[in-house]
Amino acid sequence: MPSIDSWARTIKDYSEIPEMFKSYYDKNFKDSTRFLNAVYTPADSWGRRKTNDKLMFLYENNVVFLEKMKNSINAVSYPIENINYIENGSILLYSWLKINGNIEGETRSFVLEYNTVVENIFKPIIEKLRILLCDIETSDKEKEIDDFDCLRDINYKFMNYAKKAVLNGEKVIDFLYQADIKVPYFKFFKKLKSTSHMIIFTNKELIILQEENAKSIKDVKYGGIWIYIPVHKILNAYIDEEETGFLNLSINVSGSNVFKSRFEFSQKEKVEGLIEQINKIARYNLL
Repeated sequence: MPSIDSWARTIKDYSEIPEMFKSYYDKNFKDSTRFLNAVYTPADSWGRRKTNDKLMFLYENNVVFLEKMKNSINAVSYPIENINYIENGSILLYSWLKINGNIEGETRSFVLEYNTVVENIFKPIIEKLRILLCDIETSDKEKEIDDFDCLRDINYKFMNYAKKAVLNGEKVIDFLYQADIKVPYFKFFKKLKSTSHMIIFTNKELIILQEENAKSIKDVKYGGIWIYIPVHKILNAYIDEEETGFLNLSINVSGSNVFKSRFEFSQKEKVEGLIEQINKIARYNLL
């Protein structure tokens, strides 16, 4: 179990940068006054998986990741406009932030793992990246989002997930929710084919909400996964294949990324409507 000393923490100015990263920072980032929105995640272990010391910060128009390796510093710097998607997940006390982007013709991902207790220090950074990446004009005046109220009696948790996922300044164009899909297993049992998930299409982003993969319907769900894709990174959407009773929706995104979601066949008309809405915008990204 990670201790308090291994919890991620904010770095407010240059003086708080861990010594192991200062030499590299001094050589590569001269103007410390531009240091903004930094988080340090100390080395930690999650079961058998161990993580290294990592530092993430925004510098000018880049998001920079530094990782302390055995004898060196591994550095990854994404121009913000090159980010393909942002993924934020949380399961019990384990949380992570994943940034996928293009660097010098290659698609790379960098992951920060942290204790869910300190998730609030990551929210402003994720929001800042989404605003910059998608050119979202936010307002100080909070606007109540009622697009998802129809889910109140269906899945109250997902209704709240959806409301919190959409930023002030975004307009919801369409969305589609799919409950757990369960199929017969032997004679008297059922097994989980896919967990609950939701796709939200706004004028700025495609947002995918998922519950973590579970081995059976008896597994209790303790968290979720939020994926934020800028609309200008979407290449196309289509029904990949049709199984008996199910539809597989595929969404191609810049960087050779593909996101797949399974829906019940009864939702075919809604899935096709969502695909049409997505492709109206995506076709301009192929020009």
